[in-house]
Amino acid sequence: MSNFFKSIALTGMLLSVLTTSCNLVVLTPTPASTASPIASSTPAASPTAALTTAVPVVSPTPEYAPFCNSSSVTAAPPVQCQLPVAEESSTFCIKKDPYNLILIDKGMTYEVLTDGFKCTDGGIQDGKQLLTCTGQYSAEFALNVCDPACAVPTVQPSLTTCPQGYNYNAFQGCCTQEAQQVSPNCQAYEFRTTSCVVRCFEFQKESKCKRNSWACTWNDKDKICELRR
Repeated sequence: MSNFFKSIALTGMLLSVLTTSCNLVVLTPTPASTASPIASSTPAASPTAALTTAVPVVSPTPEYAPFCNSSSVTAAPPVQCQLPVAEESSTFCIKKDPYNLILIDKGMTYEVLTDGFKCTDGGIQDGKQLLTCTGQYSAEFALNVCDPACAVPTVQPSLTTCPQGYNYNAFQGCCTQEAQQVSPNCQAYEFRTTSCVVRCFEFQKESKCKRNSWACTWNDKDKICELRR
């Protein structure tokens, strides 16, 4: 009898253990979650316009003709183009009119550059062309003499501009600081007429003296008319 109850008690204990075991929750180990890397979204640098340095507008450098060297500036003119020569032969008066006799080479042309004076052809003398010039008493006048047969070879470069302070030499094609003649086959000469009024003291009045001012001058201090010197 006691064994019977022991069997029942043992069976009840087994059932109780089984029941408890069935109610246990089987915990399955959960794998550790691996954090997936999150790409940090660094904002891309916004494209900026390239900074450009303002370049000032510079005018193009002017182009000049070449400079004449010492040899080209002092170069003698070609043999076929010698400067014309004018020589004074004599000065005299005819009826109180002054005259200058001037000799130039045959074939030369001439031009009087001073107002109030004129020159005329006086023929040939000693193989030279004679000019008879007249004008005011005791006054200077200029005569330009040219050689029409003169032919100077000129240079035709593409540049004819020179910097400030320089002149363009069209016959050598370069820039020089020397003054350039308008025409290379011409030369200007200055002459002076004589005074045909030698009795200025006879002019007692200032007005009369001044009417002959090309030969006489009025002296305010002494109140006399004197010969201009």
